[in-house]
Amino acid sequence: MNYYFGGGDDATSATPLAVLVLLTAIILVLALPRKYAYVPFLVAALLLPLHVVLLVGSLHFNAARILVIAGWLRLVLRGNRFPGRLQPIDMIVLASALCSAVMYCLLWRDFGAVINRLGLLVTTMGSYFLLRFLVQNQEDVVRAIKTLAAVVIVIAPCMLYEHSSAYNPFWLLGAPQITNIRDDQIRAQGPFGHAIIAGTVGAVLLPLFVGLFFHRRSARLLAAAAVIASTAMVLASRSSTPMMTYAAAVLGLAMWPLRKRMRAIRWGVVIFLLVAQLSMSSPVWFILNRTSGVLGGSGWHRAMLVDNFVHHFFEWCLVGTRANPDWGWSMWDVDNAYVGAGLSGGLLSFILFIAVLVYAFKRIGRARKRAEKYPDELRLAWVLGAALFANTVAFFGIVYFDQAVVAWYALLAMIAVAPTFVGAGQRPQLQFRTALPQIPAQISGTDSIPPYHDDAVGRLSR
Repeated sequence: MNYYFGGGDDATSATPLAVLVLLTAIILVLALPRKYAYVPFLVAALLLPLHVVLLVGSLHFNAARILVIAGWLRLVLRGNRFPGRLQPIDMIVLASALCSAVMYCLLWRDFGAVINRLGLLVTTMGSYFLLRFLVQNQEDVVRAIKTLAAVVIVIAPCMLYEHSSAYNPFWLLGAPQITNIRDDQIRAQGPFGHAIIAGTVGAVLLPLFVGLFFHRRSARLLAAAAVIASTAMVLASRSSTPMMTYAAAVLGLAMWPLRKRMRAIRWGVVIFLLVAQLSMSSPVWFILNRTSGVLGGSGWHRAMLVDNFVHHFFEWCLVGTRANPDWGWSMWDVDNAYVGAGLSGGLLSFILFIAVLVYAFKRIGRARKRAEKYPDELRLAWVLGAALFANTVAFFGIVYFDQAVVAWYALLAMIAVAPTFVGAGQRPQLQFRTALPQIPAQISGTDSIPPYHDDAVGRLSR
């Protein structure tokens, strides 16, 4: 079998408990109302390991893909409509996924590559647009964050036990029973495909739980437990990338007082990198190597991966390359999402991957500007941006190859919704300067103000 796209399980694999969880989630996705249907989808998709798979001929349907298919079946049977119209971020996400798939197939020119990319599109685009159909407003976003909080609260104690015993409780759902050990450190992975991904998922979700704590008083206990759980996931993974991502998440939250000066801060970062490039004896990306002295891990490998990526530009710029293992020691291990986008899809895929992040940040910026008069919505938009920033940093040290992609596209779906819910919970009161007596609401017929729409948010307040 080809290592890149022809591997995987050679038979249907699932434990009895995994089958029970999967079937229960499918029934709930089909039966629950729209505003609750994505809850079992997120729970089961994140808890069921990659090795829970249904093999149909040469086609692999892992748990996440089966749940995506069930979700889309629900949309067809219920006739659910897309909320509004496609936004630029939706089109960029779609273009990025399709471009990557097409370029990958052109690179390998093998039917196995076509099957591989079609399966990946089912998982990625299926998850994103399913959640775009189901997550439509502020309440849905908050409920999705609560669901993610419940998931990490389940995962964290199991990872702590795994870290102390080298025994993974998620083997009951199909995960490897014996835990990976490196440098005498037990690296807990929970239900995920690797310890680095497990810790990174906990780190990138941290800002959402902090935002939930301040957004909903009734959910503070859940949010506080989720913050502790996400921190425990990072520590139990014993990996440098989750630690770096956790630091980025905290930094993103700490920038809250400076939210109106972000333009100056961004230019300051650019200037710092330029000065560092001029003053360092090695290229600026070797900062990744220097972080190893603080956080540990294979910073040298990540720096050399970027270095080779830059120096071999003309090898991969067209449709990608298969020659990266020949670039040097361990260069087959592409643990950088930016580099991975270029190597598997060429320059256009690399640009579109970055464009997804750019348009997501623009969407957050739009939501922040609209929410200036609504503190609750403003904080919620900010923590979505902090989680996005944490992912941006994480991509320097990881590629999501398992069910973690569901968490990533769930975040993008919530960001796509962000500008539309501003003002939904706190509508400004109309005040009229007049000497005439007030007309009773029941007579005037103005007992309520219609909810805002995406293209009309804040008109009354202006």
